[in-house]
Amino acid sequence: MKKPDYTKPDFYARKAKAQGFPARSVFKLEELDRRFKVLAKGMRVLDLGAAPGSWMKYASDKVGPGGLVAGIDRNRLSRQLHPNEVFYEEDVFDTAPAKLKEEWGTFDLVLSDLAPDTSGQKATDALRSVALAEQALKIAETILKPGGSLLLKVFQGPGFDGFYDLVREKFESVSSSKPKSSRPNSVEMFIFCKSKK
Repeated sequence: MKKPDYTKPDFYARKAKAQGFPARSVFKLEELDRRFKVLAKGMRVLDLGAAPGSWMKYASDKVGPGGLVAGIDRNRLSRQLHPNEVFYEEDVFDTAPAKLKEEWGTFDLVLSDLAPDTSGQKATDALRSVALAEQALKIAETILKPGGSLLLKVFQGPGFDGFYDLVREKFESVSSSKPKSSRPNSVEMFIFCKSKK
């Protein structure tokens, strides 16, 4: 059986380009939003791992002009910002949540599509993914208002179950999902943590 060539644009990549989004990842967020009702008009959203900008664009369209989407990534965005967007070019491990809160106040939702630079070693990559998820949680705990929510990506593997138990302690409701637009061979899982305690 011939292995699929993931270097070529697939259906979702072509669809994203046709709709003006920088990457196919937008359809993961769209599906998760339909399932969990993540985004709403007027929300204040922090997007971690925002580049190239698809999640920010989708979120800014959903929250509208009365909302705000702040993005953080060590890489630059590949598109122009909307009036209701701001962007910080920095590594999330260098992000000071207290400083961010002082500048922008609290947020209703934290999104994280953070992923490690993969090594090809599944266990190592999973542990690196969990470390990123833990950093996203750390930021969310400071920046989220009471009752705020967190949607983040974590690789399945070592550390996943422990992290899942951790977020269950900190949020009222926790659910997981792998969107249809994720690549079939991907170990990524998205966790929606609703209502910070």
